Amino acid sequence: MAFCTLSSQFYSKGFCAIDNSFITDYMSDADEIQIKVYLMGMYISTQPDTAITDAAAMAEYLGVNESQIVSAFEYWRSVGLVTVNSTSPLKVTYNHLPSLGGKIHKFKQGRFTDFNAQMQAFFPHRMITPNEYERYYEFLDSSKIKDETLITIAGYCVANKGDGIRSNYILAVARDWLSLGIRTPEQAEEKIKQAEACTQILREIAKALGKKNLPDFEDRQLYLKWTGSWGFSDEVILHAAASCKNKGGMNRLDDTLDSYFRMSLFSVEEIDAYTESRRKLINTAKDIVRILGGRYDSYDYFIEKYVTPWLGKGFDKDALILIAEQCFIKGTKSPEGMNALVNKYLKEGCLTSSAIKEHLAALADRDKALSLIIKATGSSRSVTNNDRDLYTVWSVDWGFDDEVIEYAASLSAGKAQAMSYVGNMLSKWKSAGITALDEAKKAGGIFAGSGKQPDRSYERHYTKQELDAFLGDTENFDNIEL
Repeated sequence: MAFCTLSSQFYSKGFCAIDNSFITDYMSDADEIQIKVYLMGMYISTQPDTAITDAAAMAEYLGVNESQIVSAFEYWRSVGLVTVNSTSPLKVTYNHLPSLGGKIHKFKQGRFTDFNAQMQAFFPHRMITPNEYERYYEFLDSSKIKDETLITIAGYCVANKGDGIRSNYILAVARDWLSLGIRTPEQAEEKIKQAEACTQILREIAKALGKKNLPDFEDRQLYLKWTGSWGFSDEVILHAAASCKNKGGMNRLDDTLDSYFRMSLFSVEEIDAYTESRRKLINTAKDIVRILGGRYDSYDYFIEKYVTPWLGKGFDKDALILIAEQCFIKGTKSPEGMNALVNKYLKEGCLTSSAIKEHLAALADRDKALSLIIKATGSSRSVTNNDRDLYTVWSVDWGFDDEVIEYAASLSAGKAQAMSYVGNMLSKWKSAGITALDEAKKAGGIFAGSGKQPDRSYERHYTKQELDAFLGDTENFDNIEL
């Protein structure tokens, strides 16, 4: 570090030197953003403590997109004023401005006499600068296209944009056409005929968008992309334009058609079906979020993460609304909490609101029956989850009716661990083949206490394969406390 430095006040109050050659030879050919970027970059390069340390910060300061910063520096690179060391992150070195004479290539004398005259004829109100001519020469030399091709392109640009345009615009169009394989005057003329043929439909598109100005060159380029590269019909484009009326013009329409292209929606019917489906998805998402007590600025993530998978599992909207209401009552207000309840109903096979209601009604009836069973044991306690698990085993797995279970409960009245007693009694009745109430009453409690037990003096040992065959997979069985 040098032992002599300048104060920060000196930098903030000092000057940013700009070579006169930039103003006389280069500035007139650049657009507003390119000029701003060049000057701002020059300023930053002389400020050691500036807060603008990258392309994103410069874009924010100038009120443009970061891509426009990159594009501007690429432009200045193309004319030799900067060297782009890297693009990610963007690193730029400012070069010494070459003199105009030093950068003109040596071409054969008279090589561009006719070219110069024809190009100048397009600009009756101003003279083409030597720097502009130099750019045209360099393009012709590097691209190897005919002079007449560039002249044809220039004439088309002036006809559509007026003679206020500069070389950078004409060359941008020329490079775009060159990328499409247009190299000869005949090919350029054919391209122009295609562009002019779409004037009427472009006017209809502009009307559908609510635009009053006439279609310009960029509009034609977009239309050719929509119909040529993407394959949309005029009917689809007009249909999409109507949905974008007064909502951003051609740029919004381009974004809309881009999304349709990526989703392979190429007919009005397909687009309408998608639009209606999307509308229903958004309304469903809004209703669920409202019930849960939340709010989103955009529902795209909620739809993608939750609503679409829920519907994909077979749930209908009414079922999801009912589940959301149950979540709110339970105090579960997060999407994750609702997702857990959705999956619980999925395991039960309840995918509609009616199925959910029937399931809940069955659970209510089960608890009512359990309350009577518990009361028969002489207890007044509430039903527990363990009671529910036991009841499922007794009624579903073992096949006992409620009246038989309740009778067994009456026999356990006054005993410790009454529900365990009920289970033991039912197990013995099941082994004896007793299932009906009258049979249970005849047997009474004869199997309780010291009743005769089967002879188990010989105890057989079972293999894993036999146990698996007899009992099935027990990995997912819930533990039941007895």
